[in-house]
Amino acid sequence: MIDKITFCAVIENLRQQMYLDQKFGETVQEMFGSASKCSYNDNLLVKSIMSLLQIYFPKDDDGFCRIEHYCFFIQFGKFDEKEIISAEDLYDQLTTKQN
Repeated sequence: MIDKITFCAVIENLRQQMYLDQKFGETVQEMFGSASKCSYNDNLLVKSIMSLLQIYFPKDDDGFCRIEHYCFFIQFGKFDEKEIISAEDLYDQLTTKQN
């Protein structure tokens, strides 16, 4: 089992990397006056990280992954700049569900 500290560190590093990738894309867009969004494509890396986390917390029978939902759909637990769920809370929910 992955411990809480490691899980939260992985989620936080993923959040920071995605934020930096977005900022890099915005900077390149601004520098070159491009109208289209420009960003670094790290999809393979993100998919690999998700696959590793899913070893410990697999998708449910319907194919739903709470970690992907947390990271991508509720943007790392934030709504209108307010934290609605922390990575620690997510870990607790995932481990409680497994027991």
